[in-house]
Amino acid sequence: MINIAVCEDEKETQLLIVDYIENILKNISIEYEIKKYLSGEELLENNLKDIDILFLDIKMEKLNGMDTARKIRKMGSEMEIIFITSLIDYVQEGYEVRAYRYLLKPIEFEELKKHMLTCIKDIETNKDSYIIIKNKSNTYKIYLNEIKYIEVQKKEMLIHTINKNFYIRYSLNKIEKELNLSRFIRCHKSFIVNLSHVENIKYNIAILESGEEVPISRYRYKEVKEKFLRFLGDTIC
Repeated sequence: MINIAVCEDEKETQLLIVDYIENILKNISIEYEIKKYLSGEELLENNLKDIDILFLDIKMEKLNGMDTARKIRKMGSEMEIIFITSLIDYVQEGYEVRAYRYLLKPIEFEELKKHMLTCIKDIETNKDSYIIIKNKSNTYKIYLNEIKYIEVQKKEMLIHTINKNFYIRYSLNKIEKELNLSRFIRCHKSFIVNLSHVENIKYNIAILESGEEVPISRYRYKEVKEKFLRFLGDTIC
C-alpha cells in the first residue's frame, strides 16, 4: 500500500497530477490511496504519519511549499517529497529538507511517471532492508532506514534509531559490512553515520536532523564531506 498526498493550490494542476498518478498506478497493480490538499496549512492540520510520497507545490499563498516541508521534517516525518515548481531555483533549500525530486510545470506525464516509479522502488527497498543482530539471548531486527548513527562505548555498541537505542556487544567492523554503504559511512574510528539523517556537515561534526551531533575525525572529513554531497546530488537530481 502506497499512500500519496498532493498539495497544490492550483485546482486544475492538482487534478491533472492526481489523474496522472492514478493512470500510472493502475498499470502496476499496487494498492494506493491519494489525498488532496489546497494549501500547506490544510496539509499540516491532517495526519501525516502514513504518507509515503508528497507532491508539494513550492509557490503557494501564505505558507509556501519549502516552509511546509521544513515543518514536516521538524515533525520527524521521513516521507519522500517531490516538489512542483515553475523555476528550478530551490536546489540549495531542497538539500535542507531532503527533497527527492523536482517536477517542473507544466507537468509532463512521462516525467512524473519516471520519478514516481523510482521513488516507489526506493521506498519498498528501504522498508524491506534490515539487519539481524544476535546478542547473547536476544535477537534484534533493525531497519536500516531507522538507524541514525552507531557508536562504540568501551565494550558496547550503541545503535541510535528513530524510536529507540540498542545496547549490544558487537563489532563496528562487522556491522559496517552489513550496512548499505551508499547511505552509511564510517566517519570516526568509533562512529558510523546514516547520511539519510544528516542535515549539514561542518568541520569535524555531522549535524543530524534531530539536532544530535556526530563527530568526524580529521582524517575522514574530506571523504565524508564528498560522500555527503554526492548523496545529496543523487537524491535531488
